[in-house]
Amino acid sequence: MTVDDGNAAGGSAGREPDTDGSQESDRRSVGNLELFFDLTFVYAMSQVTHLMLSDISWQGFGRGVLALLALWWAWVCYAWLTNTFETARVTHKTLIIVAMAAMLIAAIALPTAFTTGALVFGLALLAVRLINVGIFLAASSRDEDGLASAIRRLAPGLLVGPAVIVAAAFVASPYRELLWVAAAAVDFGSPLIAGISGLRVVPSYFIERHGSVIIIALGETIIALGAGATENLRRPAVLGAVVLGVLISATLWWTYFGLTAGAEERMRRTPSVDRVRLARDAYSYLHLPLVAGIVFFALGARVSVEHIDEPLAPLAALALTGGVALFYAAEVAYRWRDHHQLTVDRLLTAVAALLVFPVAISVPAVLTLTVLTAIGVLRLAWELWRRPQIGTGIAGAVR
Repeated sequence: MTVDDGNAAGGSAGREPDTDGSQESDRRSVGNLELFFDLTFVYAMSQVTHLMLSDISWQGFGRGVLALLALWWAWVCYAWLTNTFETARVTHKTLIIVAMAAMLIAAIALPTAFTTGALVFGLALLAVRLINVGIFLAASSRDEDGLASAIRRLAPGLLVGPAVIVAAAFVASPYRELLWVAAAAVDFGSPLIAGISGLRVVPSYFIERHGSVIIIALGETIIALGAGATENLRRPAVLGAVVLGVLISATLWWTYFGLTAGAEERMRRTPSVDRVRLARDAYSYLHLPLVAGIVFFALGARVSVEHIDEPLAPLAALALTGGVALFYAAEVAYRWRDHHQLTVDRLLTAVAALLVFPVAISVPAVLTLTVLTAIGVLRLAWELWRRPQIGTGIAGAVR
């Protein structure tokens, strides 16, 4: 069920792939180095959940969001780096591994990033960004002028954000959190202010890399379900709740990856100038709420499994139902930006998930998981039955 504004599949009917020679035509895949680097983000995602679990309050949720913003932009910077330059040089590989070590230190410090570990987290994050900018500048110096100019424009903004987080370690709350907000504004605003013209995107690589971060986030739901069930494995209701949690995660996975081929074709057909903006908006920006929705669902799922026979507390219920709703709402926004189509079924699913909130605070958590599973399965079944075309892809066709 979609609404098309007439610009699907690249913005005009029958548009052929751009052949001006300026866009990448290869189908480069994500390499083992990037997968190795992303292992630190598997741990970092679990640390975000741990940060919020230790303080299930509006303050705890706010800090979790700020931590996720900082981690996300660090990952985005490296996704653009490895998309733009192949890291064939031994020096570049070594520096990325050093950045991986710094990112691991930041992840270890993350649960205390707003208290005793603030300085360690800030300095580790700054090191991650310094390495990123250094590789960018060194690699672009041997490349075309347009790309080198774009990177020089963007470099200051890449360093200001983590520098502000370091400064935040020296002030007390709430000023510390306000500086984190300022750092996020710099991170996300600098590409809009400095401009991204001159950058380049390899469609196959860029989309595969962002698919990997969705897998990382979904992996956190599996970790959360396992951690929540560890103490009560002899209870059939707990085991049933784990199965329900996996089914919900699977519907999220199928919803996203069922359109990957169409998204890649859409980007390949986009002219090189527009392609960079599409990559920034649909992936660097709009994939963040997708990941955030999964992380909040993971938090709510863990609490649900731990308290399977009880109604959820309001904030835990909001994390569970709101996380699923945020994922589907972000899917709608992402597909609109990517394909210029409104996916009504996903929008209705977001609304339905949010409407489960009053149920979640009134009935045992296992029933809430059952209702959310039914909503996700019914939407997916409809999609697999109808097979709607969204952009250049057929929904539900997971590769």
